[in-house]
Amino acid sequence: MKNIVTARAHTNIALIKYWGKADSTLNIPTTSSLSMTLDQFYTTTAVEFTESPADRLILNQQEIDATRVSQFLMMMRAKYGQFPNVKITSENHVPTAAGLASSASSFAALTAAMFGLLELEKDDAELSRIARRGSGSASRSLFGNFAIWNKGTDDRSSFAESFYNQDIGLSMIVAEISSEKKKMSSTKGMQLAQTAPTYGAWVEKSAYQLEEMKSAILKEDIEKIGLIAQDNALGMHEQNRRCEAPFDYFTKETQRVVDFTAQCYRAGLLAFVTIDAGPNVKIITDHATEKKLLAKFRAEFPELTFDVAHAGGAYEYL
Repeated sequence: MKNIVTARAHTNIALIKYWGKADSTLNIPTTSSLSMTLDQFYTTTAVEFTESPADRLILNQQEIDATRVSQFLMMMRAKYGQFPNVKITSENHVPTAAGLASSASSFAALTAAMFGLLELEKDDAELSRIARRGSGSASRSLFGNFAIWNKGTDDRSSFAESFYNQDIGLSMIVAEISSEKKKMSSTKGMQLAQTAPTYGAWVEKSAYQLEEMKSAILKEDIEKIGLIAQDNALGMHEQNRRCEAPFDYFTKETQRVVDFTAQCYRAGLLAFVTIDAGPNVKIITDHATEKKLLAKFRAEFPELTFDVAHAGGAYEYL
C-alpha cells in the first residue's frame, strides 16, 4: 500500500436537480439528475494511514470532528476489508455549506484518494457508488464537463456516469450572497420537501426535463439549457415553500438577483438562474456574454462577490 495519496475533485452544479431520497441510508434519490462540473471550485484531499486511535480530519488547516468521514470510512472497511485509521488532510476551495455543493467535491476527492491508498481498481461506476454514500452529489463530481446520476433502485444501480465530456461554452456566474452555514441542512430540507402535495408532480416533470436537457446539451443550445435548468430549480424551491413545515433558502438578496437575471434575459441577454440548497445564485450564460453580464451584475450589486466558472475536469491524482 502507498504511504500517502492526494486527489482533487471539482464541485458540480446540477442543471437537473437531486432533491429527495428514495432510500436515505444508501443515498438513493427520487430522481435522476444531470450536472456540470465547475473548474473554479474544488477540494484537494490527502489520505494516509495513522497510528492515532481514531480517524482524523484536518480541514483547511484546522482539525475538526471526523464523525461523518469516519462513518464513511467504516462503510468502506465493511465493503473492502479492515484497514488502519486514516488521517485526512483536506483543502476546500468552495464556500462551505452555502449552496455550492462543497460536500460533493469533498467526498469525491476523498473517495478517489482512498481508492488510491487502498490500491483498488479505478472503476468509475464503483467510485461513483462509493462517493454517493458520503454525499449524493459527490457521485457526479468524479466526472468532467457533464454527468448524469442514474437514480437506480438499489446500491448497485444508483451511480453517475459521464454524459458529454465536451466544453460547450457554458459559463456560470456565481453570486456569493452568503458564505455562512445554511440554517436548514440539505438532508433535512429534502425530507421536508417530499411532504409537499406537489412533490410527485415535480418528480414526474423532472424526468421529462432530464431528457430535454440531454438533447439541449448535445445540440449545444445554451438558451434551452438555461430555460430548462431555471424551471427545474425554481420548481425545486417551490416544494420547500409548500411542504408541511415550509422553509425557504432564498433571502431578499437572492430574490433580487433572480429578478435582475430575468430582467437581463428580457433585454436580450442569455441569463438564467439555478439555485441549490442555499442562498447563492448561479447565473447560466455563455462565454460570449459573460463579461457583459458580469459587468451589469457588479454594477447592480456592488456589495456582492461574483465569480465566473466554466466546465471543469474529472477527478485527478496529484
